[in-house]
Amino acid sequence: MKDELPNIDLEYELEKALERAESVEEYKKIIRVALGQWLQNLKSGQIKLNSVGDLKVLIEADLMLKEIEK
Repeated sequence: MKDELPNIDLEYELEKALERAESVEEYKKIIRVALGQWLQNLKSGQIKLNSVGDLKVLIEADLMLKEIEK
């Protein structure tokens, strides 16, 4: 008797994978925009160096998304 593969709806799985990829791309865009705004605020003096926690959160989110892509 042949080993049978589980009955998987490949079209559904492909659609879900594409949705996840699109979400990751959207999140990356949001992070890039937020990071750019943060840097502008830092340069203009609106953000002082004691609020580096915001930058840390953005960098960590970016790194997390890069890990997801691997």
